Amino acid sequence: MKKTYVVNGAAHPGFGETTARMIIQNGSKVIGLYEKEDKDNAERLASEFDADMLDLVCIDYNRLSEVREKISLIDVEVDGFVNACFTYEMDDLNNFDYELAETIFRANYHAPMLIAVELKKKMKKGASIVIVTSTESERGSFGGISYAASKAAVHNMIKSLACNWGKEEQIRVNAVAAGWIGGEMDTDGPFAVSIDITPLGRLGKPEEVANTVCFLLSDKASFINAQTIFVDGGYLCVDDIAKFEYEDAKK
Repeated sequence: MKKTYVVNGAAHPGFGETTARMIIQNGSKVIGLYEKEDKDNAERLASEFDADMLDLVCIDYNRLSEVREKISLIDVEVDGFVNACFTYEMDDLNNFDYELAETIFRANYHAPMLIAVELKKKMKKGASIVIVTSTESERGSFGGISYAASKAAVHNMIKSLACNWGKEEQIRVNAVAAGWIGGEMDTDGPFAVSIDITPLGRLGKPEEVANTVCFLLSDKASFINAQTIFVDGGYLCVDDIAKFEYEDAKK
């Protein structure tokens, strides 16, 4: 029987769209949620796939009541949920914008939490939830303070959901923390630095994030629960000062 997954961010170029495509290629249907800024790409995807493989729904994360309403209209049982989108903005500590911080948390934490809670009512026993987060959740930030904090909050959230939904429903809840991925928030300067720091010496690919997500959705990951899997090429393991000291000593 064909499985059905809800993918938030399905029409966003990068690992969101790539994950949706991979799920469809694996023979499952995707109910894709997307923001209005991705409308043109959503229309292209809708023209590419039949309705029995892809159904797209536009949502506004700033209106959580609308998000709840759109989820309530899903009238089929689902096998899982993937949150593969995010909002990133810089914070200014000298002129801190609390409304901006609320917007970031609403999109990165409250929306996926709400979608997961509402979808749980429609999930089959043994379903899987995967939230894509970021390595920034594990580091102090200079400019992306609210973004990093929202991702750290998700890492705790998945543990709590796993505690509550594991025994009776057998619903697994995990996160995939992405490092520097090409096609996501492309900025030449930081990307060049990240390539130098990352032990593999390159950017990650959207497919590498999607592969990990699809693995966690599958029965092959049936005993993996409440975990954060880092897809970062080893980026988080690097001590920048130790690296500088070692390279300087080799001169």
